[in-house]
This record gives sequence, C-alpha cells and structure tokens, in this order.
Amino acid sequence: MNLRFAAHVMDLGLPEGNYAQTALADLDGDGRLEYILGRQYAEIYWYSYDGEGVWSRHLLGLDSPSDVGGCVLDVDRDGFPDFVTGGAWYRNSRCPDKTFERFAFDVDLTGVHDVCSADVDGDGHLEVITMSDQNSLRWYKIPEDPTQPWPCCEIGPAVHAGVSVGDINGNGHLDVVRTNVWFENAAGDGTRWVEHPIGPNTPPPPDFQPYFAFDATYSVVSDMNGNGYHDIVFTDAEIPGGKIWWMENLDGTGLRWERHEIYNRSDDARRGAYHSLYVGDLDGDDDLDVFSCEMEAVGGDAPPRWYIWENVDGRGQEWREHVILDANLGGHAAVVGDVTGNGLPDIIAKPWRAAPSNALGGSMFVVFLENVSRP
Repeated sequence: MNLRFAAHVMDLGLPEGNYAQTALADLDGDGRLEYILGRQYAEIYWYSYDGEGVWSRHLLGLDSPSDVGGCVLDVDRDGFPDFVTGGAWYRNSRCPDKTFERFAFDVDLTGVHDVCSADVDGDGHLEVITMSDQNSLRWYKIPEDPTQPWPCCEIGPAVHAGVSVGDINGNGHLDVVRTNVWFENAAGDGTRWVEHPIGPNTPPPPDFQPYFAFDATYSVVSDMNGNGYHDIVFTDAEIPGGKIWWMENLDGTGLRWERHEIYNRSDDARRGAYHSLYVGDLDGDDDLDVFSCEMEAVGGDAPPRWYIWENVDGRGQEWREHVILDANLGGHAAVVGDVTGNGLPDIIAKPWRAAPSNALGGSMFVVFLENVSRP
C-alpha cells in the first residue's frame, strides 16, 4: 500500500494550556468515532466529524482532575460510552449540547498519567487501571452504583508512565506492564501481583533529566512475530533522542526477553520524545506496524515529524520508516481509528503544549491526518 495522509487542522481556538486525556469513541451513537481531548485540570472537549476534514467542538465536562490519561468505557452499563480521567468519570449526556455529569470515584486521585480499562478480575466487566507518580499503580472495581466511591486494589509502585495490559504468560489472566517490569495477575482476580523484570528503557541524556524523564514510556502488548506469544512494544516518551523497540517474549512465560530495535536512524539529528504509540496493521498486509510522532514540548534537533514504521518481513526483524507528516507540527498522545469510515486508520494528535516555533505561530492546535492511502 502507498501510505499517504492528508493533514487537516481541526482546531486553532483552544485556550492556552497543557492538553492530553485523548480518546476516540462513538459518543453520540451516529456510527462515527468522535475525538476527546482534555486540558490539564480544566475543561474536557469532544469533537464530532462533519466530513471533508471539518470538525465541530463540544464541551464534554469541567474540572478534570487529570494530567494526561483518559479512557472510554460504559461505566454505568446504560449502553452509552462514558469518559474516565484521573479520579473522576463523566456520564454520557446523550446530547451534543449538554455537558456530561461529573462523578468523583476517588477524590484523592490526581496527576494521573496513564488510565486504561480491562477485565482485571475476570468477572466479565471492565475495571479501570491508573498510574500516577503522585500515587501508585492500581485498579478500581466499579460498584453497582458507580456514583459512589470505587474500591481500589494496589498493583505495585508507580513510575511516570508506561502502562499496558495483556496476558503475558498465556494463562488466560490479564497482566499489567509498567515500563521495565510486568506484574503477573497471580490469582487471576487482581488480588495478588508478582513483579517480573522486562529490561531497561533508555536513560535520560545528561542535558535533560527532569523527574518525569526517568522510566517513562508508552507500551503496547502485541504478538509482533506471529508466534502466539505476547510481546511488548515500547517508545521512550519523555526524552529527546529516545528509542523505539520491542521486547520478544522468548518462550511465552514472560521470564525471558530479547530486545529488537524497530528502526535504523535515517539521519543523525537527535529526535524529539515519542509520546505516542499505536501498534496495528497500517499498510493492509495483515501484520503489525508501528506509529509514533515527535513532541514539541520535548523537541529534538530538527522540527518534529510523524512516522510509520512498516513491518517489512511481518516478524518484526526488518523495518522501513515512512515520514507521513513533516510540517513543523508535533504530536502528543495521538489516537488512531477509522474516523471517515473508509476502512483505513486515521490519526489525530495535538501538542502537550504548543512550541512558539511551530508552523502555526505557536498556536495550540489539533491536527487530523486523514488516511487517503491506495493499494
């Protein structure tokens, strides 16, 4: 497939600030995906796609308690997707012109970087997993009345970022990855966790060592070589000059790992932080490719670009790099999904905060990469 994306600026009118809490979901039941975006400790917005690269912005909710993480699930089981961020959830109003009602399930849970949902205890319902370097790595059980406080179970200590979920050892229970270790769901019901090493991520360079730069990744659990074992893909999310790699689960137990670099540098410039990660079939050949983009807030030596790394041999041993956007616009917490309904995955992202030197005069923006690839 000839990978090609048309870039559309979705919004230039956002208030200044730091933005994340991103997700894609069909919030209004029209059969199309909507985009969710939140400002740090402030408003949350959602965007409906009007076609031809045009979007409309709506206010989803107020007073977000969160930093970066957000996820979508049907919290109250009414058939409509709700939004979870930090220690609060927002009930779907079912009306574009009405904000979602906010409920705090843990008033002390703030500064959350990672939020995801999974059936941790095996009861057939989703639970919520969060990690904050102000708190811990933990999961929450959604009670019958989700407007009440949610019971919490500790998984392990936190790092800044890098949570994903998958059955690492193949025993049918969902385990939790946290950057350089994974936690085995030993009892299968989320009550007992055993920590196992994976391997180190990239240390921060000497000239960039804020607290959040250490042990901060994006991770995705995927079978990269098609052998039936769950491997893990990583990006260094908070440092310039970071890497992209996958750890091969050598015997399916999660106790022996081998690192594989995902690409070879095509230039000598130090790149910006890769604070996005998507793993999926992006070129239509039924194997797993990788997408990421460079940040503006943690930039490299050159203007930021957006990339797809094509899994050439289908087994994660040979990669080809494609630059899909080179416009001096960086990305952060990107989301991927078929927004236009043409069967091809589109990409949406924005900066954490806008760099004064970006191509839009330092404005905060949201950009939509419409997939217009052809076989």
